Amino acid sequence: MKLPSVYANKIEKSIKNNTDYFHGDRNNVKVKDLRDLKKEFDNKGYVNRLRVVFTMKDGIKKDEKLVLLKNDGFINLNNEKIYFDDIVNYEIKK
Repeated sequence: MKLPSVYANKIEKSIKNNTDYFHGDRNNVKVKDLRDLKKEFDNKGYVNRLRVVFTMKDGIKKDEKLVLLKNDGFINLNNEKIYFDDIVNYEIKK
């Protein structure tokens, strides 16, 4: 079997198609407002084991049981602090 003949044009100009492209930036992620979540706490900042799924800045989802609201974050059942600045999105589980 004979292969077909092929014609190749000479390229007389420089081709610049080796450029890197970057899409998106995690710093531009729109943060969901926390006011609705803060309304679940009483006037002293307590709630009885409120189940919430947080999406953090690094993309990790955390299922937490919140018990206390502080000035700069929430406290979960294991006495770990979750800062407001690290939260991108949340969903209250009922």
